[in-house]
Amino acid sequence: MLASILIGGAALLTVSLSAALLLFAHLTGRVRRSTALAVAALALAIGAAIAGGGLMELLLFERTMVPLGVALMLAGAINGFLAYRAPESASRG
Repeated sequence: MLASILIGGAALLTVSLSAALLLFAHLTGRVRRSTALAVAALALAIGAAIAGGGLMELLLFERTMVPLGVALMLAGAINGFLAYRAPESASRG
C-alpha cells in the first residue's frame, strides 16, 4: 500500500511539473498557442481515459489510477485556459 501511495505522489508531482513547464514555455514565447492548446486537449483526453479506465477497473492498477487521471485532466484544463487567455504577443518569438 505504501508503494502505491508513493507511486501516486510521484505521478502527481510529475504531471504538475510538466504542466507548469509547458505553460511557462508558452508564456515566454517558446511554444505557440496552438501547440499549447493541443497538448492541453491531449492531457484532458488521456486523463479522462485513465480516470475512466480506473473507475471501470480496466487498467492494471485499477482504482489507484483515478487520482492521476483527475490530476492530468485538471492540469490540462488549467493550462488550456491560461494558454487561451494569454496575450497573443506572448506566443510570438
